Amino acid sequence: MEEKIAELTDLLKRTVEGKCAIALAGAHAKGTEDAASDIDLYIFAEQARPWKERSALITAAADPGTVPWVDQNFDAAPWGGGMDFLYRGTPVEVVGRTIAHTDRMIDDCLAGRYEIIPATWTSNGYYTFIYLCELNFLKPVWDPDGVLAAWKEKAAVYPAPLRRAVMVDFLGRAGTWMGNFHYDSAVRRGDILFTAPIVLHTVMDMVQVLFALNHVYFTGDKKLEAVLAKLPRCPKALHPDGVDLLFSSSREPAVLERQRSLLMEAFQELSAWVQEALEEA
Repeated sequence: MEEKIAELTDLLKRTVEGKCAIALAGAHAKGTEDAASDIDLYIFAEQARPWKERSALITAAADPGTVPWVDQNFDAAPWGGGMDFLYRGTPVEVVGRTIAHTDRMIDDCLAGRYEIIPATWTSNGYYTFIYLCELNFLKPVWDPDGVLAAWKEKAAVYPAPLRRAVMVDFLGRAGTWMGNFHYDSAVRRGDILFTAPIVLHTVMDMVQVLFALNHVYFTGDKKLEAVLAKLPRCPKALHPDGVDLLFSSSREPAVLERQRSLLMEAFQELSAWVQEALEEA
């Protein structure tokens, strides 16, 4: 795998102009990879080469008979521009971002400013504060100008303005359905198409509160249970037994009521912790 990463790093250097930095991301950076893991790489550059040039480089390197995806530019979406392809049998996902845009996003995060952007590939939206969070686990593989090193230094401590904003905003979101009569009536009807999204989004909002509360940067949607289990403060509802109940698909009103009660207990516990944290700040 190290050989592939080195080869891919050399390839990516040729897709940009000017100063650049490249980092390993995803499971391989976090040490949670398995046999099915792809290779995730981030490239930060002053400027991407024209789309036709980058597309030709990636296509030439990709496995024969496969069709790579190459975005028009590095700012194609809020999360950057993708270059995804199959390389020697391994899926490779590359996120390209301009250095200037990344600088702005990091400064916003440090000041507690962020957006929640709807996206089909993530269950609760794309959080732009991930720009700062990712610096906690990205592993530089090419950083001759110290671009990533400087960003990592900025992100070394979870910033107080961001912590406060995330706790307050996401706790408010998590409380949307707590005590709401529409949720209560849906439970009594056994209306799981109504209740299931409530549980999912409430839990995912509470997850964000927990990361911020514990001064821990969000690690992404995957393998969250293992991360939550290590947090000093985490409601029992988000331990394995609670998660099993929260995400069961029973239509029985009695089961749905236990789900609702568990959510409300977790929300009340979380609310008390957040209030305590805000008073200490």
